[in-house]
Amino acid sequence: MTKLKECLLLFAIQLILYGILCINFRAVAETQYHLAAVSDFAIASLNFFVIRKIAKSEDALHQWFGYVAGSVVGSYLGIWLSVQLASMAL
Repeated sequence: MTKLKECLLLFAIQLILYGILCINFRAVAETQYHLAAVSDFAIASLNFFVIRKIAKSEDALHQWFGYVAGSVVGSYLGIWLSVQLASMAL
């Protein structure tokens, strides 16, 4: 059960992180300084947490799966969300 919780935690973190990365890319491309700065802060904070979490573990296959799956799903979600945010700004 602990491995499943760790897998799901890393999945959720990566989902959020990659979503924020997609929004950050759009903010940089559209020169939105404040949004880029806020998203950079969130990205760095989440990366710090993930590094600490993984560095303390010995058996990492379940963590790898959650990390990778969350990244893929987060990219899809982040692209969709960044398009929605951009269309609201127009």
